[in-house]
This record gives sequence, C-alpha cells and structure tokens, in this order.
Amino acid sequence: MRWAVLVALTLLIALCAMPEQKQVAEQKRDKVVIGVLAPMSLPEGTAQEKAVKLAVEEINAKGGILGYKVEVVVGDDKLDPSVGVAEFKRLATLQKADVIIGGFSSGVMLATMEAMAETKTLFLADASSPSHSAKVAENYEKYKYWFRIAQNNATTFAFDIADMIKMLRNNGYEVKKIYVIRDEHIWAEDVMKTLRPLLLDLGVEIIKDVQVPRNYAEYESLILEAEKLNAHLIVPILALTGTGDVLVKQWASLRPKILLAGHDLAAIDHGFFNKTNGAANYVIFLADGGALVTAPITELCKEFVEKYKAKYGHYPEAHQAYGAYDAVYIYKRVVEEASKNGEKDPFNAETLVKYLERFNESNPIILTRPIAFTPNHDLVWSDKTIRNWISQWQDGKQVILYPEHVANGKLKLPPWMS
Repeated sequence: MRWAVLVALTLLIALCAMPEQKQVAEQKRDKVVIGVLAPMSLPEGTAQEKAVKLAVEEINAKGGILGYKVEVVVGDDKLDPSVGVAEFKRLATLQKADVIIGGFSSGVMLATMEAMAETKTLFLADASSPSHSAKVAENYEKYKYWFRIAQNNATTFAFDIADMIKMLRNNGYEVKKIYVIRDEHIWAEDVMKTLRPLLLDLGVEIIKDVQVPRNYAEYESLILEAEKLNAHLIVPILALTGTGDVLVKQWASLRPKILLAGHDLAAIDHGFFNKTNGAANYVIFLADGGALVTAPITELCKEFVEKYKAKYGHYPEAHQAYGAYDAVYIYKRVVEEASKNGEKDPFNAETLVKYLERFNESNPIILTRPIAFTPNHDLVWSDKTIRNWISQWQDGKQVILYPEHVANGKLKLPPWMS
C-alpha cells in the first residue's frame, strides 16, 4: 500500500512538473545576440560596430526580431589571426551570438573561418580575398555559414581597374604604362593575379610593381621614379598600409604629369578630402561596396547616412558601415522568413543558410545597396547589384564617373596636367 502511494505521488509530481518544464523550454531564448568582430583600433572596425548598433536600435524600437530584443556584443581582432579566432569563439560560445558580423583583414578572416566552421555560427563578413569564397566552393558543408556582405572580392577590383583604364582612354587620356604601388599582403596579390592578363589584353605595361608594408610613408621617391619611367598612371592597390593620405599629399605636392588612379581604401572615406587638406582633389578611386555618402544609390542608403550622422555626429568613417548595417537587416529578414515558413528553429544557422542563398542575381535584396550572393557566397559583381564604382574627388565631393547609369559627374584632370 505504501508502495502504491509512493508511485502515485511520484506520478502526480511528474505531471505537475510537465507544464513548468515545457514553459522552461519555450523560454530558453529570451533575446537575439548579434556579435561584431573587427579591428577596433581602425575606422573600418568602429564603423561596423556603430552601424550594427544603429540598426539594432532601430529594430528594437519596432519590437525586435520575432518579438525578441536584440543585444550587441563586440570583439576586437586586433588584426591578429590568433586573437581573431579566440574572440570569435568567445562571441559564439560564451556570449552566445546568433550571428557574427565583421572582419577586415583577409589573413585574419582565413583564421576566423575555422572558428566559424567549428562553432557553426553564421558569419556575415567583410574582407576581400577570393580565398574565402574558394573555401566555400571547395568544402561547402564546412564553410557554408560564411557570406561576404561588405564588398566584392578582390578579383573584381582588377575588373574595375581595367574598366577605369578604358574609361580614361574614352575620355582622351591615353594609358600605356602604369606604376603599381600595393600592399605587401595576400589580398593585393589576388588583385594582381587577375589584373595582369587584363592589362596584357589592353596593351598596358606594368613598368614597376612595388610592394609596401604597413605604415609606409616614403612615397616621394616612388612618385619621382614613376615620372622618370614615363608612367601614365600611378595605380595604388592599398588598404592595410593605412597611409593613403600620405601618398595623396606627396603626389599633389610633386605635381607629376601622372594621374593617381586605382584602389586606395582610404580615399573612399567621406573625411578623406579634409584629412589630406584638399590634396585628394582629382584622385580617382574605386568605391568599394557600391556606396558613397555623396552618391547613395538607394533610398535606404540616403536615409542611413543621415541617421548615422545624426547619431554619431559625422558620416560613416569607412565603407564597411554600409555592409554591417545591411547585415543586421538581412539577418532579420531571413529569420522572419524562416519563421513564416514554419521552420522549427528560425534562428538555426543551418536553416538560415538556405534562406540567404535565395538572394541571388535574379532575386537581390535592396538595402543600402542591392545585395545578391553567388553560389560560393561572394557578392554578385554587376552594374545592377554591387560593383566598385569608378569615382573621383572633385572640389571636396566624391562623384561617380562610371558606369554611366549611376554616374553623377565627368572626369576632371588636375590643372597642372592641362
């Protein structure tokens, strides 16, 4: 009898506990966590953090994602692969980030992709080396959680430099010899691998290819050498040196009869003209990621730059801000679509990959820029989606010169070259 009473009590306790256990399961998630991982000593990193926080603030004001409040957690990779890996794992495991946004250095990105694969965390990334998307192509199941969202891969910079040369020729400026100044880094070598055969087809000779380390500042001798060798263009392929402003100042001071035209990451930033004290006038550059403060191509982009300025007191300090802002909203979109379609866990990274892949060339998502992914999770490079607009600094403003359907200005040559 006593045994029967004990069994009955046990069953009663179990039955009473069941609703509570179910409730605990339902309340397992109480928020959405978005991680930001980038070099926070650089504007490329701080711009990503600020843009993500702005987007999250807007989303939380409208009820969050599926009713959950969104929280931002931040890691600093310090441009160090080992630090990047440790910080990625911390954000993914200890901070329980549902998605991580950011990056910058291609070398650090290669390392953090391993942490991404290990933790199976969605990674909406900024870095330009084609070696990242190559990993997706070679081992899809392992690396499918990675998507490039801030800018096209570095191969496309070569396409745009070739188009830049064609545009200059069409405007009466002959280009037969170029002098290249580039980062001593994997991403710049990736550009050159694609650029060399394109230049050969155009009949353009690379008369010198100079690699420079981070913080390099002795550009004067290189400019003088380019002039001595009768170069028609000095083509920077720079990002990590951090001294694009020094190159521009020395070019404007020496006034060689050579255009400065290429890929200098620093020139994209809205404050670059003032940083160079106006020396940036007439510099031609590629606007990575297809967005500029003075030439926004979507309505959301126009709104974003003004909201960014209202919140932080200045326009985005680096183009990575556009990709980071877009990343938050594209994540929100795919989670909501997954939920609408009845997915068991709409926050599951495995589930969300297939929803992100639906944004392809024939079905882009329009945010600050039209975003579409290739099968290996690169951004689609095209006139209708994202490409690196061929642009020029003119009288303190950035104008797009090419392609024609987004151009808002015409080529101007420096007065000392007239």
